Amino acid sequence: MPESTAPQNLCSSPCAPLEALIIGAGFGGLGMAIALRKAGVSRFLLLEKGQDVGGVWRDNTYPGAACDVPSHLYSFSFEPNPRWSRVFAPQAEIHDYLQHCARTYDLLQHIHFGSEVRHARFDETGHYWQVICNDGQEHFTRLLISAVGQLSRPALPKLPGMDTFRGKVFHSAHWDHHYPLADKRVAVIGTGASAIQFVPQIADQVAALKVFQRSPAYIMPKADRAYSEQEKQRLARQPWRLKLLRAAHYLHFESRALGFTRLKGLTQWVVGIPFRQLLEASVPDPELRRQMTPDYPIGCKRILLSNDYLKTFARPHVELLTQGIARITEHGIETLDGQQHPVDAIIYGTGFAATEFLAPMHISGRNGLELNQAWQAGASAYLGLSVPGFPNFFMLYGPNTNLGHNSIIHMLESQISHVLKARQALLASGAQTLEVEEAPHQRLQQQIQRRLADSVWSGCTSWYVDARGHNSTNWPGFTWTYRWLTRYAGLAAYRFAGSLERHSAAADGLRVASPRDWLERGSAAWLRLFLRASFRALIGPPRELVRQRQLVNALAWLMPGCAGVRRRWHWLGSLPVQKVEAAATPGKGVILYLHGGAFCLGSPHSHFSVTSRLARDSGCSVWVPDYRLAPEHPYPAALEDCLACYDAIRAQGCPAEQLLIAGDSAGGALVLALALALKQRGEAIAAGLILLSPVTDPDLRGASLQSRQTVDPMIRRDWLEQALKAYAAPAPTLTHRPLEADLRGLPPMLIQVGDQELLLSDSVRLAERARQAGVSCRLEIFEERWHVFQLQAFYLRSARNALLAVARFSRQCLEASGEPAAAADSTPATQPATDPQPS
Repeated sequence: MPESTAPQNLCSSPCAPLEALIIGAGFGGLGMAIALRKAGVSRFLLLEKGQDVGGVWRDNTYPGAACDVPSHLYSFSFEPNPRWSRVFAPQAEIHDYLQHCARTYDLLQHIHFGSEVRHARFDETGHYWQVICNDGQEHFTRLLISAVGQLSRPALPKLPGMDTFRGKVFHSAHWDHHYPLADKRVAVIGTGASAIQFVPQIADQVAALKVFQRSPAYIMPKADRAYSEQEKQRLARQPWRLKLLRAAHYLHFESRALGFTRLKGLTQWVVGIPFRQLLEASVPDPELRRQMTPDYPIGCKRILLSNDYLKTFARPHVELLTQGIARITEHGIETLDGQQHPVDAIIYGTGFAATEFLAPMHISGRNGLELNQAWQAGASAYLGLSVPGFPNFFMLYGPNTNLGHNSIIHMLESQISHVLKARQALLASGAQTLEVEEAPHQRLQQQIQRRLADSVWSGCTSWYVDARGHNSTNWPGFTWTYRWLTRYAGLAAYRFAGSLERHSAAADGLRVASPRDWLERGSAAWLRLFLRASFRALIGPPRELVRQRQLVNALAWLMPGCAGVRRRWHWLGSLPVQKVEAAATPGKGVILYLHGGAFCLGSPHSHFSVTSRLARDSGCSVWVPDYRLAPEHPYPAALEDCLACYDAIRAQGCPAEQLLIAGDSAGGALVLALALALKQRGEAIAAGLILLSPVTDPDLRGASLQSRQTVDPMIRRDWLEQALKAYAAPAPTLTHRPLEADLRGLPPMLIQVGDQELLLSDSVRLAERARQAGVSCRLEIFEERWHVFQLQAFYLRSARNALLAVARFSRQCLEASGEPAAAADSTPATQPATDPQPS
């Protein structure tokens, strides 16, 4: 294969990143590159550490190397090859096929050979990936796609004395063709898929062959044969025959998933009987047959195909050793029984580090999160493709996408199609990043692990399972179900977002696109109509505030909370407080939640849809005070109650570093007022502040109060005026004027607001003010959403996702709170507050 001729226009920079960058030029990388070309994408690169395409089929050139999936199924569906020489193609033919694909689809101009990736880092400001190679090359790309697969890094056993052996040593994946095996004493360590292919091939050459077996494998006859010229010509002339042959192979292999995942007893008939028949026919020695009979469930380890491996051990100079290896010595191998086995060469047939995905590359996502850190409990990815916290990043042949029964090419084509659909959705949304949400990722991962626990792969230790016992390798079902998920159900799990330039240059954060699936669009349309006809029409003048409060309480049942939580009432003197906790896990921190309602309406009951989800998803205990409401109890009654609840939480031993203060609408105003009051007391405040559509300007001077007055289906300006007048906070009260107050020393803030809501300007101006004061502030603006849309989380996936982001922010604040909160030693305010202190 000639060297890459990548043109100069494929150079990249932070200002002009590539549209996509692919790592690896095996089946996955080439298939992805071909799909991009077909989609009209020209600005992409493919980085390959070797000097040719082919991946595992370029590197594994050991004698007898061949595929154990029929050739017509182990090839791209869009590029059939009628010229395969055998049912199971040898390595050289598969490598030639991949070279043919690279030439046919003009991919050489996109490939950089000899480019091994060392580190990839996501830039949150520019929304691109910076990719650094070992030779110092730098590339910048919008989409990063890893196609290194699971079988790219040879695995070596950890045996004492491996460095002391004076003879020849190599792994089967790095076969040394210059070393003559003729008349040599050779040891083979490992009896996996590679070993059963090369052991029969070298047995005739060597003087003595010792095969060290840790555990035997189930082996079935390999239905291999050569295709005649007449067959090849018929397949070339009549493409329908190729499609029919491929479909027949697919259905035959797909049926095996029943035995692996559902009806495990079938494997005794489909695999067990043929294996025993082959073993008896090939190995006459009963003791040797016993040593080569597995003691684990069929399918728990990879089922192998061979017609000649078992027969090889009937030869007098071939010996199977099962005693276990004690150490490697200078001249050979010592087994656990003390026997010495002198050899001239050691060949490791120990497979690949299949569970060490992407190693040794370092992948850094949002906030510098390392992928290895995200995978501390075991590698996992949504559909094997995407990981929360790593935007615009996909893996082909990632965690839990390996197969024990069918062709991985089928899975790769499903994944490639999914990546293209995701890219198209990203472009259509106008967003700059797409990132899988934590909740659907976790749900799917739990389903996968439950299914795997009932499969044949849970019955033993194998390369499917990592050191922690976590199966991060196999897909526990049919390939057609995986294809359906990637094609029809996958995109609903992603969050599409972009930068905030058009709203605020001063604020850090995201513009979150609304989901485009039919259910979300229909639910949002219905809610807009309902809210206009109910809340917006009924809540506000000329009705009295007490009557409005009754209507809100009557409508509260339409916004139910989630399951999996418990709520209890406590009394702090005369102040009732609702405490909401996850039913399954104890609280890891406390969220003090101050409900909205323009200081005049609402209760813990009306906001249970929000507080229940925060408790479940954050793992925190959520305290919701039922504070006194205006007009019966004007300022500072509500603030006094909130301060009393805060002090009660602290008095129970909760440090400020394990406490967050959250609120929506007027509750958001109370959050800021409480934080500023605590700052005046010189105390530590909290680990973070969470503000959902907060009221920050009691004078209602924001531009959106004019531009969004007919758009927001939830609230009206005259209602805000009515409620603020009833609350009656004095004009000089800076705790209720955060846009004028000194915000320095406040904890990190998360602000969420809809772009169709009346109070959009309040949030944007607060974010700008906070950033100017040196306060860490993240602003998230949700497209096509209204005032405190999170209340409709029962109906809207966008609302549930927003609350998941709040829960994630809460966990991050708690994890980062090992040091005292910033407010504990904050700089004194340069402008003294003039409002009275709550008693």
